[in-house]
Amino acid sequence: MFLLVVTVSNGIGQQQTIKIVTSDIDHFWEAYDKITVSKDSLERIKLINELYINRGSDGLKGLMAARDYKDYEYVEAILNYPKYWNSIRGNQQNMLKDAAVAEKYFQELKRIYPELKDATVYIPIGVFRSGGTYMNGNVLIGGEYFLANENAVIDELPERIQTAIKLSVPYNFPLTALHELIHTQQKPWENNTIVHICMAEGVAEFISTLIAKAPLSAPVKYGKENKEKVVKQFMKEVVRDSDVWNWVWNANQNELAVRDLGYYIGFEICEIYYNKATNKEQAIKDLIELDYNDEVAFAKMLDESKFLPLTWAQIGEQYEAQRPTVVDLGDLENGAQNVPRAMKYLTIEFSDEMSDCCRNLDIDENFDGEILRISKFLGRSDDKRKFNFELEPLKPNTRYHLIVSGFAKEDGLNQSIPYRIEFKTGQ
Repeated sequence: MFLLVVTVSNGIGQQQTIKIVTSDIDHFWEAYDKITVSKDSLERIKLINELYINRGSDGLKGLMAARDYKDYEYVEAILNYPKYWNSIRGNQQNMLKDAAVAEKYFQELKRIYPELKDATVYIPIGVFRSGGTYMNGNVLIGGEYFLANENAVIDELPERIQTAIKLSVPYNFPLTALHELIHTQQKPWENNTIVHICMAEGVAEFISTLIAKAPLSAPVKYGKENKEKVVKQFMKEVVRDSDVWNWVWNANQNELAVRDLGYYIGFEICEIYYNKATNKEQAIKDLIELDYNDEVAFAKMLDESKFLPLTWAQIGEQYEAQRPTVVDLGDLENGAQNVPRAMKYLTIEFSDEMSDCCRNLDIDENFDGEILRISKFLGRSDDKRKFNFELEPLKPNTRYHLIVSGFAKEDGLNQSIPYRIEFKTGQ
């Protein structure tokens, strides 16, 4: 385990401790050696638990929880990709050099952002579902990726993993650790809109690139070279879609065919903000401490950059204007107080043609009454606007409720505005 101490003072003698923990790597190879010679499938599961998982750092436990890794997945990966594992095994020695570089980056972050909080950087071995993430204020780096270099033998791996490795080798551990460390300092942003998420990723991307004096990442470089095309596609989608996958954390499915371009969107906004600022350290503080749940503060930073052709308010207005709504419930009058308990069917009609891909019926846990329970989905009408359901038997003199949400237009975009169904049955 390497222990790095950021020694830059914040002005009152305080120092920050950033630890880099690599103990999981050694434990993994212990388990690997035993599992590869074992002929007993049950013993292999026992070995991965005893020698690796149960001895794991908080980082390994966090990574397994975050990516839902299972013990049998480790065993399968060990047995299925022996050439890959053997080709990366000796590379952890490079972590000594990388740790020294990472320390310099952390020191510089502390210098320009004195409020930096303590954190630990863990490097466990995962099963290829995360290169880098963070949890509970700590950084989690996927060692199965970051131990790979140009000599890694990848032909046994699934195609998606081969592609990821080809795009990223040689992996830059210090830069990635710095990027994820910046995320640990931010206010919550993960459950917001595409624009919020792009902005948050852009903060980490911009500041880590600035500190490391690193070349622009592939998506940022592509975005700068194709600004008009990228922004046009982004604006087309941002007023239609609530899904982030075309822009971050995934292979792009739109016509641009370049992954993670949302990092470029956020990077540009941050760079514009930073370049305009006369006090650069205050600008860094503003970017890191941006409150993504403060709509006024978020809109101010976004709108003042003038990078996007619409303001934050205009984006919201256009998105809401295109969302479908529930316009009719067939024979049911919403809010009725004497609904026949013999009612067996429910028809939900929307304002637009709707997709059959997305349906969600939610509940209000604080509602004082019963859930309107669906026994069977009967299908969508020919005009694609009505959905028909069969109901479970209703009780007499009972209040019922259900919330219609998550239905989407025919092209799968613009999810419906949530609509609350509520009524009471008669005797």
